[in-house]
Amino acid sequence: MGAWAVHFKATYLQMRIYIWCVIILILLGRLADFIVSLFTDSSHNTRLSDGNMLILILLLIAIVLPLSYYKRIVNLGASREQYFKALQFVFAVWAAAIALFNSLWFEFEVGVLRNYMNTVDLIEAFHWVDFGLAGSFLYQTAFYLMVMALLSMLISGYYHPVGWLLWALLIAAIPIGTAIPSLRVHVVFFFKALLFNGSLLTGVGFNLMLYFVFVAGGWLFTRRRTH
Repeated sequence: MGAWAVHFKATYLQMRIYIWCVIILILLGRLADFIVSLFTDSSHNTRLSDGNMLILILLLIAIVLPLSYYKRIVNLGASREQYFKALQFVFAVWAAAIALFNSLWFEFEVGVLRNYMNTVDLIEAFHWVDFGLAGSFLYQTAFYLMVMALLSMLISGYYHPVGWLLWALLIAAIPIGTAIPSLRVHVVFFFKALLFNGSLLTGVGFNLMLYFVFVAGGWLFTRRRTH
C-alpha cells in the first residue's frame, strides 16, 4: 500500500496547481454571483451545483497525467506496467472522492442551499439520487471512472495513427448519429443506458464494462509508448 500512496502523493503534487485553480475559479464565480445578487433580483436564476464543477478536476487528471506523469515515472526507472496500474489506482481514488463529495453535497443543497438559491445537480438530472446515497455514489464512481479511462486512452494514443482515428470517430459519432434518423434511436438508447438507466446494477455494470474496454485500449497504447 505504501507504493500506491507514493504514486498518489506524486500525482497530487503534479496536479495540485490545476486542482486549486478549479477550486479558486468556483469560489470566484460564486463571489461574483453574490455581488450581482446584491444589486439585482437573482432569486429565479438557476446555477449548476458547485459539487458538479469539481468534476473538472477528474477531466484534468485524466488528460494531464498520461502526458506528463508517464515521462517522469518511466525516466525514474518504473516500468510501463507499474505506471499504468498506478494511474488506474489514482483514477479510482479521485473518482470515488468526487462521487462521495457530490453525493453528500447534494443532501446539503436540498436541505440548506435551495432555501436561498436555485441549483441544478447532475446526479439529480440523471436520476442517480433515486438509488439513494450509496447507489448514487456507486453510479457516479463507475461513470467517472469510465470517462477518465476514455480520456486517458485517447491521450495515451496521441502518438499512434489508431489514436488519431479514435479521436476522429468519437468527434464524428454523435453529430452523425443524431443527424441520421435510423441511427438516432441507437444513440438515444446508448446514452439512456449509460446515464439514465433505471437499474442501478445495469447502469453501473454498463459503465464498468466500458471502463474495462477503455483500460484495455489504454494499456495497448501505453505498452508501445516510447515517449
